[in-house]
Amino acid sequence: MTVRLPEGVGITTLETHADARGSLTEVFRSNWDTGIEPVQWNVTMSEAGVLRGVHVHLEHTDYLTVIDGRADVGLYDARPGSSTEGTATLVLLHADEMAGLTIPPGVFHGLYFHERSIFLYGLSHGWEPADDLACRWDDADMGIPWPVDSPEVSERDAEAPALRTLLAEIGPRPVAAPARRAGS
Repeated sequence: MTVRLPEGVGITTLETHADARGSLTEVFRSNWDTGIEPVQWNVTMSEAGVLRGVHVHLEHTDYLTVIDGRADVGLYDARPGSSTEGTATLVLLHADEMAGLTIPPGVFHGLYFHERSIFLYGLSHGWEPADDLACRWDDADMGIPWPVDSPEVSERDAEAPALRTLLAEIGPRPVAAPARRAGS
């Protein structure tokens, strides 16, 4: 099934080399055309049934991959003027077929974990609270087709404002040039 990704969102296929001892997967190289040069890397573990987000960044780009387990990444493009403005979709990331997902500024995103999972993500700028905004994960205006009705969410995400409220607070944002991706 082909999904329509928001403009500038890219999926980089990652190659795993496996033998009887285990495996090795390169998750990022600076010479890959991912549209991001990370300055910070984080590893996060989530339990089954957890939904992280939905968040948006106004300045930094994320590059993420699930290294153990699986997650649905919900995406919503609220950038005025984007060729994919209003697009909502889910992208399944899982450790069995690793891929890197690039998410540019202005694209709302959240991750729902089907099982205990670990994900690795890089940021194009160091994390700052002012650049990590949240809205309701289940906001009907986004229309992200989550596979769950009542996930475990953080207190912050449970109390997040509606999409319209958040967009009114931050105002219109310019659309960044689409990231070029490996294989595209």
